[in-house]
Parts: sequence; C-alpha cells; structure tokens
Amino acid sequence: MKKKLLLPICISLCSFSLAQVGINKAQPHLSADLELGSDNKALLLNRINNTGVINNPVNGMLIYDKAEQCVKAFQGGAWSQCFWKESPFALVCASAVFNPTFATQNIPYNGTLTIPYTGGNGSAYAAQTFQSNGLTATLNAGTFATGNGNLMLNVAGTPVTASSAVFNITINGSTCPAITLQVNNGTPVVPPNITINEGIYFIGSVYDNDYAPYTEPTGPATTARPVAADGVPDKLADYQGFIPTSGLDIFIPVTTTGSGSLTGWSSITTVPANLTEDGISRQLMLSWPAQSYDSNTRSIKAKLTAIGGTLNARKLDINAGIGNDYLGVLMARFQFPSNNSGTSKNYDVRILPGIPDRRFGQTDNAGALNHNFLYLPVQAEDGYTWLNNNLGADYTNTDSPNFSIAQQATSAQDYRAYGSLFQWGRRPDGHELVRWTGPSSGTPVYPAVTSTANDNPTDTRFIGTGGGWRVNNDPTLWQNSAKPNNPCPKGFTVPNRSQLDNYLLAAKMGSGINAAAASKLAIPAAGNRDSSFGTISSSYAGSSGFYWSGEAGGSSPSAYIFQVSQFGTHGVSSSGTAQGSSVRCIKE
Repeated sequence: MKKKLLLPICISLCSFSLAQVGINKAQPHLSADLELGSDNKALLLNRINNTGVINNPVNGMLIYDKAEQCVKAFQGGAWSQCFWKESPFALVCASAVFNPTFATQNIPYNGTLTIPYTGGNGSAYAAQTFQSNGLTATLNAGTFATGNGNLMLNVAGTPVTASSAVFNITINGSTCPAITLQVNNGTPVVPPNITINEGIYFIGSVYDNDYAPYTEPTGPATTARPVAADGVPDKLADYQGFIPTSGLDIFIPVTTTGSGSLTGWSSITTVPANLTEDGISRQLMLSWPAQSYDSNTRSIKAKLTAIGGTLNARKLDINAGIGNDYLGVLMARFQFPSNNSGTSKNYDVRILPGIPDRRFGQTDNAGALNHNFLYLPVQAEDGYTWLNNNLGADYTNTDSPNFSIAQQATSAQDYRAYGSLFQWGRRPDGHELVRWTGPSSGTPVYPAVTSTANDNPTDTRFIGTGGGWRVNNDPTLWQNSAKPNNPCPKGFTVPNRSQLDNYLLAAKMGSGINAAAASKLAIPAAGNRDSSFGTISSSYAGSSGFYWSGEAGGSSPSAYIFQVSQFGTHGVSSSGTAQGSSVRCIKE
C-alpha cells in the first residue's frame, strides 16, 4: 500500500518543482508559466461589475467587465476599451468646452465640462472624479450613446491660485492629458502671516471576524473583504464609520507669525460608490468659517459634511485595510489654499479599520490574549496626530460589547474611556490592565502586587515599591517608538514634556476635568494606582487624570506627568515611576 502511494506523491512533487504549470497539458510550453490544454473548455476571467471597483490596478491585469459585457486590460496606466470594438472609443479632446469659460481665484465656481466622443457602443460607464487647483470635475455614472455622443462633467469648487486648472482625464481607455480652464486673478484667501498645512481625517470603519494573528502589512491598503488571518473565527469587530449631513468638526494644522482673520472657504468632491458600504456615491464638502488667529494658533477649525445623505464609509478588513503606511484607504482628497502666494495643499479623508495595539493578537505575561485593542488617529488642536483614546480603553477593545472605534469619552467620568494604568517605562505585559465598572471603581485584571523591584518582570504583578519599580533606573525606556518597552502602536510614542505643554497651550482647555474632556482628545479622569500598594485611588478616579510623558525627569526615579485637575489649572509635574497612570500616544 505504501509503495502504491509513493509514486503519485513523487509525481505531484516533481510537477510542482517545475517553473511551468499545465492544466490538461502534460508538457506546458517552456516560455509559459501556465498553459491550458483542453479542447472543449475555455478560460473564464474574473467577472467585475465595472473597472472602478478594482483598487490600485496595475498594467497587465485582465478582466471581464459585466457592465460593458466585454474583456478589458489595464495597460498604459488606464483600462482599455472593449477588445471586440471595431470602431475604437475616443474622446475628442480638442472640442472639450467649459461653461462658464473661466473661473476666478477665491470665488466659487459651478459649471460644466462637455467632452465629445466617438465610437460609443451603448454600454454603461462608472462615476469618476478629477481634481485640479481646488476644483473637482465629476462624471456621474451613465451610458454611452451608440456612435458619437457627449460626456458632461460637473465642475465645482473654489480655485486656489490664479494659474489655470489643468485636468488629466481618462475615460474608457481614452485620455485627454491637459483640458485647461482659465483662472483669473482674484483676492488670495489666506493672509500673509498664516500658512495652512496639509491635514488628514481618519474614518474608523471595520468589519472582520478573522483577524488574529495580525500580520504586519507589506503592501498598500485595499477594500478587499474578507481576508482570512488563520481561518479560525475571532469575535466580530464591526463598526460603521460615517460622516453625517450635519457635519463633523475637524482641525487643520497651521503655522502663524502674527494675528489676523481668515476668510471662510469651502470645496466639494465626490466619493465613489465602491468606497461606501451601501454602494451609494456621495458628495463631501470641506469648509472652514471665517475665524481669527494669533501667533499661538496651531490649527484652524473646519468641518467635513456629507451632502444629500449620510456617507457610510466602506468597512475594511483589519489584515487588508491598514496598509504598510498605516494610512488605510484614501476616500477623498481636497485641494485648498495654503498661503498668500497661492500655493495649494491637500486635505485627505481616509478609511482605516484601526491602528492595532502594540501587542494586538499577542499574549501577555500570563499567556492571555488581552490586548486586542484598535485605535483611531485624530488630528488635534495642536496640529499633531494622536490616538483618539487612552491605551486599553474599553471602546477600543474588540472583545468588549462597548467596542466602538470612533467613540471617545463622553464626559470626564466616562469610565469606558479610562483604559490601562501603566507603571512608567514598563512594557504592556499585563500589569497595566484594568476592568472598570464605574466612574470611581475598577479592578486590575491581575491584582497581585509585589514589593520586589525587577528590571525585567516575567509576570503580571504590579511592582509596588513606592518609588521606582526597577533595580537600575533607566531614563530612556519610553524615549521613542524604537524602544522595546514602548507601549504605543507602530509609528506612535509616549509624548515628551514639550509636546504635552504644547497641547495644553493649543487646546486652550482652561481648568477643570470637564474642560479637558471637551477637548479634541476627550481626556477622561482615570485617576491612578498607588505606587506602594497597587490599589486604584478612589479619591482620584473620576476626579483627576494622570498622563505619563515619555520623558524621565524630576527626582530620580521619576518621570514627567500631565495632571488633569478636578477644578484647578492643568499642568505638568513629575511622579515616581512605580505609580500606575494613563498613556495617550502621539504620532512620531
């Protein structure tokens, strides 16, 4: 029996060792990776609703387009026309016409672009958008005429500079490389003593029930779903990210050299249907009202608003939707005026299934999977990008019924946003985990405490020495994201003292825990754990917050800490490293 099995196994292994693969072909051609040999069967290509659903296409792709009922290839950076067309489709670029025929800098433009074409075949085409100089040209989905016809694109927005808006338009494999709209001189929207910098807004939107183990992404993010991690079901992580018609308040970073007043501005773009969960294409508006600023201003207040209905972002798979840049999938891009000389910058809206915790899908020192936390980046009042919640917050826990990736503290006493309490410089080994049951009540996941200092703890006990938890003091443990004890996700670190001071200045929180909770970072008052006994302070939880800096300082062994006071002014002081306190991470 064994001898009979060995021969087919050997043949199979030998076949896989060859560079060529043959299906119904014993000896595939040496110059082919794959050769089909059936004389009564055909190759059936992937059948795609339309080419717009394919993210990041590359030259050489081949598909069957169900909308046009034909085979297409991606070549020369664009999808080809249908292979069977006898009269090739072509845009008549020289006859393209804008109406109105010109625009003016800093004055809203609302018009059309008409492009004639030849070789239409009555098939459907997908919606597309094209951007230049603050203007967006939108082609709504429709159907080609048979033979000659016209495509009409809606053009809207506010020109950023007095230079022409040049659109590079490719439709159905035909390209017009430079359709130009004249833009006349106007009044610059940005005064000379302020520069508006590039910004980004992340919409948390996720659907995944097979994400562990998490694999570090090596390529760009995609909307593919589902993507199996190991085939073993995990607890469903499900959150619908959205932008409402009432709008969301955002902050765009600025650099200022004096005081002044900024003129209001707005622009509209279109989000394609394949980037929404409900398959409905929506318009999205970025706007900011007229507002004053001074030399201490770090950001301007703006708004993102969905037009015509709620914009439900496509839910992403954790192992597919993050990408090797940890920026997720680009959903919309706006061009806005950056300075007085007419330079333009971009504001991106991106979909992200979350930033995984440093130990996402990994066991702690007790061998348990207790770090399945997903965080969302947020651009705050200081112009920097932070995580929207404390490390370990219940809202970030995929295993919790309260999981809601975009949710932040609703008040200073919202214990679902409290999260973990770390000993300074110690890695997230389980000692920091807390189960909160109320605004002033919680229980450490691992309540055991030891008074013995230890440089490299191998268990989850809280080290209650009253001062520093280590034998040998090391002021660099949380210095940056490269440090092995850094508790923050990839690309993030514990803020230094100057970054905490800068946030205090920019957020203008005033005093009291309610003001801190009302800031863009929605800072709750989680209190701390006693440095000697490891108990959660009932007098501080719900009334004060303590947030570690990554910078050691004060009398050794201690580190700088940001204290959110119950009634008084918030400030930065220092505390012994054995104290258990909150961590909020900032992007490096």
